[in-house]
Parts: sequence; C-alpha cells; structure tokens
Amino acid sequence: MSPSPPTETDGERLGDRSLAGVPIELYPIALLAAALRLFRLESESYWVDEVVSVTIVTSNTPSELLISVPGNDPHPPFYYLLLSGWSALFGTSELATRLLSALVGIATVVVLYGVGRRLFDREVGAIAAVLVAVSPFHVWYSQEVRMYNLLALLTALSLYWFVRIQAERSTDESGVRDDIGYVVSTILLGYTHVFGLFAILAQNAYVFSRPLVRTVPRSRLTLRRWIALEGITALLLLPWLVRLLRRTVAAGGGDAGNVSWIPLPTAETVRETFAAYLGGHLFGESYPLFVSLVVAGCLVLALSSARDAVTAIGRGATTEADRGVTETDRENPSINAVYVVLLWFVVPVLVPIALSHVVTPIFVDRYSIGASLAFFLLIAVGVRTLSRPSLRYVVVGVLLVGLVAPLPTYYQDDQKEQWRAAAADVESNVDGDDVVLVSRPFTERTFGYYFDAADVPTVRIPPDASADEIRSSVDGRDDVWIVLSYTDSSTNQRIVDAVASRDDYRGPVEVNRYNGIAVVQLERTSNGG
Repeated sequence: MSPSPPTETDGERLGDRSLAGVPIELYPIALLAAALRLFRLESESYWVDEVVSVTIVTSNTPSELLISVPGNDPHPPFYYLLLSGWSALFGTSELATRLLSALVGIATVVVLYGVGRRLFDREVGAIAAVLVAVSPFHVWYSQEVRMYNLLALLTALSLYWFVRIQAERSTDESGVRDDIGYVVSTILLGYTHVFGLFAILAQNAYVFSRPLVRTVPRSRLTLRRWIALEGITALLLLPWLVRLLRRTVAAGGGDAGNVSWIPLPTAETVRETFAAYLGGHLFGESYPLFVSLVVAGCLVLALSSARDAVTAIGRGATTEADRGVTETDRENPSINAVYVVLLWFVVPVLVPIALSHVVTPIFVDRYSIGASLAFFLLIAVGVRTLSRPSLRYVVVGVLLVGLVAPLPTYYQDDQKEQWRAAAADVESNVDGDDVVLVSRPFTERTFGYYFDAADVPTVRIPPDASADEIRSSVDGRDDVWIVLSYTDSSTNQRIVDAVASRDDYRGPVEVNRYNGIAVVQLERTSNGG
C-alpha cells in the first residue's frame, strides 16, 4: 500500500496552524516528553557508569578530556566536555547532571518531529515524535548521565541536515547554511560515540546507492559536492579516527580493552534490541504480543509503501496520485524517504553486529539508540499508509498504551543499583577500626563516591582472589563490611565464607540488600583480642 496523498481533511486537521512559528501539535508532544523525563529525575543514586562519567569530568581538565581521556576511555570526548562545562555551572548532584540528559532527550523528540515532517509530512513527524516521547527506552537514557541520548540527538540533527542538502537549493546562502549545519552536527556526532560513525555510513550508503535504485533523480547534491562535505568531515574527525583504528587493531590482536565485557551478538540479540526500543526490558518475558504484532504490521506497511512507490515509478507513473507522493515528496523530489529511513535503521544495527563477529564484540542495544529513532519513524510511516484517519487513531492509541504500560514500573521500582543507600548503611555503623571489602575493583569507585568515612579503609577484592588473600585483608580489623555487587552468588558466598572461616570473626550478623547490592556485616569475636 502506498502512502495516501494528504486529503483536504488532513490539511484542515493539521494545516498550517502554528503558535509563534512552532507547529501547534509539537507543543503537547514536547510537554509530554518533558514531564516524563523530568519526573523523579534525582530519585535514584548514580550507578557504576554514571559515576564514571561524573568522576571523569571532575578529575580532568577540559584539555585532558580532549587529549588524554580518549586514550583510556572507549568513548570520544564531546559528551565529557559538554558535561564538564555543564557541571561547572550547575554542580554534580544527580538532579543537575541528569538534567542535561533530560533536556537533550526533549530536544531529540523535537528534532525527530522535524525530520519526519521534512521527509514525509506533519502527521508522520507528530506520530514518530509522540512515540519517542513516551518510549521507556528513551525515557530511561534521558535520565542517565551518559552520552547515549546525545548520540540520538546528534544522529537526528545530522539526518535533518542531510535531508536538507538533498533538496533543491533556493539560494546560495541557504545552501551554505545547510552544508555547515550538516558538517557541524556530523562532526559532533562522530565525537560523541563510535556508533555515530554507522549513522554516517548509512548516509553514504544512500548517496552511493542512488544510481542503483529507482528514485526521483533530481538533486542539488552532486557526488562531487558530497565527497567534498565528507572529506571535510573526515578530516576534522581524523584525530579520533586514528585512535579508533589503533584500538581496533589492538582488539583484532586479542586486546579487547574496555569492550571485553560485551557478549557476541546473536539473532536473539537483535530481537531483544527491538523489544528494548518498546520497553521490553521492563516488561520482561510478559511483553504484550498484540502490541508487537501491531508494530510488525506498521513496519511491513512502511516497507510496502516504498516498494509500491518505486514500482509505480518503474511502470512510468507520472502523476502524484499514481506514485503515492506525500506532502514532502513535492518539496524534496530527490529523496526516496523510506529508503533513507530504512538505511538509517538497518546499518547501525547490522554493520556493528557483523563487525562483532569479524573483529571483537561491540554491539549493545543502547549504542543503537540513534537507529531506534528510525525504527519509530518507520512505524509512523506505516500508520500513515492507513487510508482511514479513525483507524490511524486506533493504531496510535494501541502503540501509546503499549509504550506507556511499563512506565509505572520504571518509576516505582529501583532500576539502578542503590549505592547511595548502601554507602549510608555502612557509614552509619562503621568506625575507624573496621574495614570494608568491595567485591569488584571497578565498584570501589562507585561505593567510594557516596562513602564519606575517610578513616575506614576500603579494600578491593578481585573475583578470583584466594581465600588466604581475602582473610589477610582483614588482619587487625574489628568488624568487616562486605559490599557485594556484579559478582555471582557462588563468588559472593566464597568471599563471605573466607572471612567467616577465621576463628576471630563470626557472622554474617547482618545482611542488608539493595537493588543489585548486598551489604554483609561480620563481627570480631573476643578471641580476636
């Protein structure tokens, strides 16, 4: 089914209504996105990765963030530089730092509306924007002090300018502005996350495959101009690309570095990624089958609309009605819109999965957050193909209910490890003669971020530490506090048993559990002197 051309009713419904130059439908969508992203923003403590972000920007100068940190951290420096400036102004509390991510998440919704409107029409833009506004996946990363929502925003911005530079140039001035907008947003995208490079790859796949597919040929973007723009972009990204190449070569030689924790992706990984986009990680195994079927149907309709439009062109169809031309097809006749969005969706998922099997595993669902925007845009296109407006409302309603359903669970239950509460528990009971054992070296930094008892030593216990090493770490100490996290139950038991096996300790006398953390207390007996 091809997308039906906008009818008079559609035009009356959406029309050109705006307030202060902003489309009227964008206001409630943006307000909804803001409400969901700002609600309970500071309620949970930082988890491990968030503490990494905060400590990196507070322990390094801007020049070190730009030059030194990328050599040790797997991510490019732009987000850390942005967070550093933001923290200097507003502080490093959970509310302050997460507010940056929330604002970026709201902006992502607005920009996606612009991309959908420019590629298709206002209705597609509005549907895609409202789906992302309530998406638990996007709400989650809008409340986390990491770079993933910035990756989504800059992916959308880069695609927005990419679409603009394809259109007919109205004036030389606007053409230069579009070129600059594209280059700047794309460079920042490349310096935000390595998966930003796959979004750039998707754009190149579209440009260089244009001669091989049946698209409307007229475009102001010549191949020479595109190569020039990409050359400038690549030149300015070169310092990071060189570091990335060195790391890739090292990974190919067996040194996986900071990505060694990523598992090899499988077909199940792909399914779980798409489910995560819809909030499946909160539903668990009980994700509504009906909603999944509606989403699959919308995706099929979107792909069918592109196939039918291309087939109509191949048969020599010349009228807009025959070709299923939308409002924006008339503005951007050089764009095969669904093909652009399909590449935007597929390339950042399938290419890194393929590289994971060739070089080293690199695919994680949150890294593909930019591709998730195209996923929701394709769903919106599928909805738009339905000829009856009442049916579109029903489908959108089903999708919204399916996306909103896990949000109460998200807000009511702890989603992150509660390091603030665990540290407060220990801190309120220890004295200078006690010792704290932390079960993983990388969690010591997270526990220490909230633990203010400077006179109490904190000892890192590697998971493979021997019983003698564990016992010797508590020599001469009174009570022992063991903070267990990111280790399996057998390792946890082995650490506790190693301390309890000493004659001068008894316990556990108390075990307090938090989300993802257990705090175990063992007391020193009188036999210990």
